[in-house]
Amino acid sequence: MLNSYLIPFLLSFSLSIILTPLIKRIAVARGYVAKPREDRWHKKPTALFGGIAIFVSFLIPYIIFIKFTIEDIGMILCGCFIFGLGLFDDIVHIKPYSKLLGQILIASLLVTFGVYIKVIPYAIVSVPVTIFWMLAIINSFNLLDNMDGLSGGIAAIVSLVLFTFTFLNNNIVVALPSLIMAGALLGFLRYNYNPAQIFMGDCGSMFVGFILGAIALQGSWKEPAHLLMMLAVPILVLAVPIFDTIFVSVMRGINSRRIFQGGKDHLSHRMVVLGLSEKKAVYVLYFISVIFGVISIVSIFVNFLITTVLILLAVIILVYFAVFLGKVKVYEVKEAGAPPKRNGNGNVVLNSIILHKRRILEVGVDFILICASYISANLLRFEGVLSAENQDLIFRSMPIILIIKYVVFFKFGLYRGIWRYVGVSDLIDIFKAVSSASLASMAAILLIWRFQDFSRAVFVIDWLLLFVFISGARVLERVYKEIFDRAHLRGKRVLIYGAGDAGEYILRELKNNKMLNYEPVGFLDDDEEKTGRRIHGIAVLGSRKDMERIMKRREVDELIIAIPALPKDVFEEVVKYCNSVDVSCKRMFDILPK
Repeated sequence: MLNSYLIPFLLSFSLSIILTPLIKRIAVARGYVAKPREDRWHKKPTALFGGIAIFVSFLIPYIIFIKFTIEDIGMILCGCFIFGLGLFDDIVHIKPYSKLLGQILIASLLVTFGVYIKVIPYAIVSVPVTIFWMLAIINSFNLLDNMDGLSGGIAAIVSLVLFTFTFLNNNIVVALPSLIMAGALLGFLRYNYNPAQIFMGDCGSMFVGFILGAIALQGSWKEPAHLLMMLAVPILVLAVPIFDTIFVSVMRGINSRRIFQGGKDHLSHRMVVLGLSEKKAVYVLYFISVIFGVISIVSIFVNFLITTVLILLAVIILVYFAVFLGKVKVYEVKEAGAPPKRNGNGNVVLNSIILHKRRILEVGVDFILICASYISANLLRFEGVLSAENQDLIFRSMPIILIIKYVVFFKFGLYRGIWRYVGVSDLIDIFKAVSSASLASMAAILLIWRFQDFSRAVFVIDWLLLFVFISGARVLERVYKEIFDRAHLRGKRVLIYGAGDAGEYILRELKNNKMLNYEPVGFLDDDEEKTGRRIHGIAVLGSRKDMERIMKRREVDELIIAIPALPKDVFEEVVKYCNSVDVSCKRMFDILPK
């Protein structure tokens, strides 16, 4: 069994790692290189046609090791056609609508070979949905190919997740092609990873998207007992390319830009603008892809409702991430005097829909969280198995619980906060709101049904879960902001003297106000018990007597004194030392905005 998988994988990997540098040399010699452009991310000419290596490395093991059915013949034949279309586009650059027409024809041909969504019982629905699915995945990987190692790496993760899922379901017909594709992609990734020596081009991204989209339709999802999961698992596996495509399409639509044009407005580009390196931005998307892949694999072993809750929570985190990244300015600002229909960064329309009116988003998210919390509490109480009676109780009580909790949340002002500045006082307010809502819900259940057949433990668990979910959703934007602020801090390396309330205040100001151009490296405090402690992730490195050692080790450019009542003799001592080592010394009042 092991050899039946290992040998095809090693063959595809070996072919890819041998062919890719060979094709690179030929492409450079013939002048087939991608040159830097305003709407592209790469900075130097880079060889094209890496997709040829992926295509050949997949095709040869596929022909050798796959026992062909009519579906397999259709997939590989149409795969050759889509590769040819992409190669033609790489060479002569055809119009987007012509490329789309070709994709529709090839996807339609694939359906005639029996590759379509079989879990939908009506062909009149299944056929157009299948064609739309194939077009979406093909173009998702095409759009995702916007940063070194991104599309190839995500495709390799998707291939390995597909293999794992189908292998655990004993579906060798789909598992083997997935593993062959993983081998071809990993070999190519050796040369495509940052800094890339070669790009896959449209011939590669379209072929990879087509094959992975077709594999996802080839009976992979017959094992799950629930129809919804049969449809959801392929989307989970391919979450990152789908999510990036939706995000870019929405943002370009808002900003009156063509969806299929190149641009530096993808998720990866926005993360780099916020301060992450290219590699770290790619790693973040790798991580998201792995998380959704793990959820799809977990769905094999757990209750459908548990999987649904996990999916909803992951999607909420991703939606808030999209809202956060949507604020990043990546489009050129229009000239003065231009009509103010949409500004360069899309904020006029985007803010009116989501950012200024984000209460709609919060209310919708809370609906999901209230339901997820109540269902999860029942699942935990009854060890993952809900009887028909339990499900009936949930069905009858859910509307009452939703009404009560929304009323209490509005009463406590949960939809009036600016959550990017959430603090301890906000979390206390959330705790009060959730606690009051849970008590009110229990009182309503007692009055209406006398708690007959209801478990009191469910409501205790629901209260704990709902507090975690609601506070977690509110703190997400603050978490994203903190992470990217830390990555973006590049300026004068500053040491803060005073790890008290004033020091904490000045640290927040340095992080929030980019115009100050400071990078906090640590605290000093004469209270030695604070040494080693952290404030907002910044460590207390030592006391005043350690100043010389810390300044040299941390390469400090400036010292800020954050002790309002610092004795005069101590102040003069600190200033004198800073002057002797050519380090600027300021009081906190000197840098705070007037």
